[in-house]
Amino acid sequence: MFTTAQPPTRKRLTYQEYKALSQDEQKKYKAEILEEFREHHHKLIENLGISRLDFNMKMPFYDKQARNVVGIFSSEFKKERGFYFELITNEFEPLDSSRTVYKIPYNPNFEEEYELNERGSYLVPLEELRVVNASSIAISGASAILDDVPTKTVAAPKPSVAYKAPGPMEDALYQEMTIRDFFAIHTGKPVSSKSWLNELIKSQK
Repeated sequence: MFTTAQPPTRKRLTYQEYKALSQDEQKKYKAEILEEFREHHHKLIENLGISRLDFNMKMPFYDKQARNVVGIFSSEFKKERGFYFELITNEFEPLDSSRTVYKIPYNPNFEEEYELNERGSYLVPLEELRVVNASSIAISGASAILDDVPTKTVAAPKPSVAYKAPGPMEDALYQEMTIRDFFAIHTGKPVSSKSWLNELIKSQK
């Protein structure tokens, strides 16, 4: 069972507060949070022998097939030593209280294997992610990142906390509705990226 961890250091903005920022302010805020994540995992990054730039954070979401996925960019598939990241909520908090790190190995065939979405990234189901064993990395060093060393695949964590439903006496803001949300509402199909909206639609059937 995945539980949300406490934020590393900086006070987090709510999703509504974050969306109210300008694009430049959002970019700066995300960069500051990312540095906190990289600092938290700095020893693992050193043991892996990778650049800090090859470690990031990813927000899981539901695709139109209702799969739990993360978006991986072509440049991230092309990292020779693999690309590493931690899963987060939509308020930039760790999704997993154990601070699990995941790996996408180098893959020259990503264009054939994964679906390209409208944001320019490729949709990778969470169950295909590899879990990085930090203890083994610390002992084995860089050799532990080779593909013939098992990193184990686990059941995908549910990204429900990444898209939290409004409180019982609250409602979602109209200006936050996406085209996909609009389509889901008017067709009665649970294809929204917001899990709470999908559940609401399902409950009406």
